[in-house]
Amino acid sequence: METRLVDVLSAATRELVESLAADACGISRVIGDMLILVTEHTTDDSTLQLGQGYLVSDFPETAVVLRTREARAVTVGDPSADPAEEALLRELDYGALLMLPLVFEGEVWGLVEVYRNEPRAFTADEMRRGAELLAVRLG
Repeated sequence: METRLVDVLSAATRELVESLAADACGISRVIGDMLILVTEHTTDDSTLQLGQGYLVSDFPETAVVLRTREARAVTVGDPSADPAEEALLRELDYGALLMLPLVFEGEVWGLVEVYRNEPRAFTADEMRRGAELLAVRLG
């Protein structure tokens, strides 16, 4: 039986929420300057989809994650938080965000976003664990 990529990604969203004590996770495909949500998992059956894709260029921290292939975190109320990222967190009613690049077959395929309701920052250890989980899932 062939496993579809979307099934693997859906399982990864659930596993990331559980293993990182988070409340939601979404995985978006990068197409040019656009991010299009492919799959999501939330603990309260809400949605991360606001009816549109997002422009990477509107979110500087997101662009850094995709360019450098390094995880970044944003927390509401952090004076160093990128204003665009923080505004979106507030709109979605979340307090913290972990962004991980999704690299598939050597290319940046998409973006993984892990959310917490509370403004409790993701730690360096949690960033590492999230990246390791993705590497194992997409191995």
